[in-house]
Amino acid sequence: MKFSFKTSCIAFVAAILFFSLASCNLNSSKDKETADAPLVADTSQSVQLQLVTNEINFPVEMEAAPDNTHRLFIADLSGKIMVLQNGTVLPQPFLDVRSKLEQKDTSSEVRAMFGFTFHPQFASNKKFYVCYNAPALIDTNSCTLVVSEFTVSTENADSAILSSEHRILEIQGHGVDHDACQIAFGPDGYLYVSIGDNHTPLNERKGQDLNSLLGKVLRIDVNKTPYAIPADNPFIGVKNTRPEIWAYGLRRFWRFSFDPQSHVLIGGEVGDKLREEVDIITKGGNYGWPIQEGDTLVVQTSAKETAGFVAPLNTYNREVGICVVGGSFYYGKNLSSLNGKYVFADYNGSLFSLTKNTNGEWTRQSLKIVNKPADPLLIISFDKDENNELYILGVLNTKAGFKGAVYKLVKS
Repeated sequence: MKFSFKTSCIAFVAAILFFSLASCNLNSSKDKETADAPLVADTSQSVQLQLVTNEINFPVEMEAAPDNTHRLFIADLSGKIMVLQNGTVLPQPFLDVRSKLEQKDTSSEVRAMFGFTFHPQFASNKKFYVCYNAPALIDTNSCTLVVSEFTVSTENADSAILSSEHRILEIQGHGVDHDACQIAFGPDGYLYVSIGDNHTPLNERKGQDLNSLLGKVLRIDVNKTPYAIPADNPFIGVKNTRPEIWAYGLRRFWRFSFDPQSHVLIGGEVGDKLREEVDIITKGGNYGWPIQEGDTLVVQTSAKETAGFVAPLNTYNREVGICVVGGSFYYGKNLSSLNGKYVFADYNGSLFSLTKNTNGEWTRQSLKIVNKPADPLLIISFDKDENNELYILGVLNTKAGFKGAVYKLVKS
């Protein structure tokens, strides 16, 4: 892969602006009252990184096809989804939406695709869904945040039909260019969509506004056109409230997953100036943003107003990490010390696990990487394959510029 100065700068802008500056304030003062001491790695919990591929420029998400073909699909921020089969990245993209991306703003973090997911019945209906920034419908906006449905070619299982696009959801608004997070189907067959609320002035944030989709987790039925509202969504019939909302008060719920055993929805909530947090999302839950960040108040208010906020499972400050990246509960075969634990990452290259004790309390441990790359590793996503084995996606900050990498976690 060739890197020019221009390419390196673009990758740097994408990495820093897209994930750090847009999501975390790295120059903020430390939270003295709730400061965490840096963790010492528990040597009983250690892993190695096994390189899967370094052929994806800026990998942002990986999914296993639910069709028993044993293929892995990796999304590139630039707008392509590539197929990884038998350890090799196929030369032609599975999907290339670069022509559909925002064109007015040429920055890599705005002209971008953020993630994708397969329909639960993908093996038979060949449908999958993509989240990306499309051109703005309103001139004053930078883009339109879109969730679209696509279909795979009946003649070539490794190629999607670009013209099959059917837009499911379109979101306008100032700052929406940095609000895309993740889409995924739950065990109930409905599509869950996390939308951020992090790129506008604090007094304009929409996390507590139930008439806005920003700062929310949505839950919709895409088996209807363009979609339907599940009958048990919590805010159906509530005045001035969007019925798509499943939970609210979230700044940027980046990379979530469903526990295969308990079916809980869990993920990383990226902080602004003070705290990173891990949350379990509950029906109708209010997670506090922009009044509260992690377990710390951002806006002074009454105890009565904050009494209904759902407490995070775990939080940490900037001495520990800078941007949380949600992960998955581990039930694979290769890492027995992690069995049943929630394993997640931070953008700074750190790995952690969360364990629930008999009292229902969650404890965090640092997970040691015994063969960490010599170049700084910036983690963007934390995913798993069909066997529930864990992978991290990110970029290496090399002397030649940023280089994408996908690693599998294996026994040390």
